Amino acid sequence: MQLIEISPPCPRSWLDMRMSKSLAFAVAATALFMTAAPAHAGDGTNLLTYAPESSQIVMVFDVADARDSSLLQKGFDMLLAAKPEAKAKLDEIGIDPMKDIDTVMFAGVGQGDDLDDMKQLVIVAEGRFPIDKIAGTPGVKKSTHAGVTYWSKDDTELALIKDRLVFAKKGQMKATIDVALNKGKGKGKSAAASKKAKALRDAIATTDTTADLWMTVLIPESAKKDMKQQGMSADTVALAFNFTADVQAALKIRTDSDATAANAVSMIQGQLAQVTQMASSMGLAKAAKSLLVSQDKAFVNVSLTLTQAELMALANLAGMGGGASAPPPPPPPTKAAPATKAAPKTKAAPAPKAAPATKP
Repeated sequence: MQLIEISPPCPRSWLDMRMSKSLAFAVAATALFMTAAPAHAGDGTNLLTYAPESSQIVMVFDVADARDSSLLQKGFDMLLAAKPEAKAKLDEIGIDPMKDIDTVMFAGVGQGDDLDDMKQLVIVAEGRFPIDKIAGTPGVKKSTHAGVTYWSKDDTELALIKDRLVFAKKGQMKATIDVALNKGKGKGKSAAASKKAKALRDAIATTDTTADLWMTVLIPESAKKDMKQQGMSADTVALAFNFTADVQAALKIRTDSDATAANAVSMIQGQLAQVTQMASSMGLAKAAKSLLVSQDKAFVNVSLTLTQAELMALANLAGMGGGASAPPPPPPPTKAAPATKAAPKTKAAPAPKAAPATKP
């Protein structure tokens, strides 16, 4: 059994919130080394005590709150289907993430201004997990720091801290334990306590943390410069998703002033007709009609609703929906039957001689 490589949800720009690997894969990773832990379902803000003080991105998935959504289950199944080795490992140890995991939090620090390559990453999971699955896993190295046992394998480290399962990149678990236990000794506190993390906490305060899935991002300085060249300015981005029969999505962008927000709303509204036409051509007509853009002081708010059919259409565009399957490969060529030998040639029988002519 091997740990799945942990990769964070990484926005490549201020509005491009693409994940380098899906949330489902990271959730699946929490099931590869497990031990007993009680449930602590909630909006995830309490898990900031595990996040590094310099975190630039925080995402929380409240699985317990969204568990009844058939749409969410279908989407999750599609994501796992795209990673069969993850599903096989989950099946092997008897984990059903949609039933056994209650909350997952991701918190990360980018490489400079690049949030696509995380320098530091912490994943925290709450839920009910099988017992004694760590020590018996081949290739696992056991260590202890500050009274906390943790395990290492490949590029991942895992520990049970305050009844929560915590993942970190290799070599970062000691610092993660210190942050969680508030024993940083000047080497870093948690995002919940550090003065350096005030901007992040303020941004989270403007995020709808009651949503089933929410994300808060501090815009890197390089991205801010790019936006200014395009006449836009933003400091933070917040996303919120609720899963029912449909998917309700909301985006909140904090700009530097009321005037900037007003200009941004005007610019977006001026392009709605074009956006609606493009969305309709992609099978997202209802979502386009539900799109709303508004201003709230220095904030730009965008919301829309995706139906199940539209979500499946997006999944198909992303190559995850199992749409029309490719034609089956041609059968392998068969060896030609060996040629049969021609029958031996026989000499033609001599033509009978004509009878001699008789004299009259």
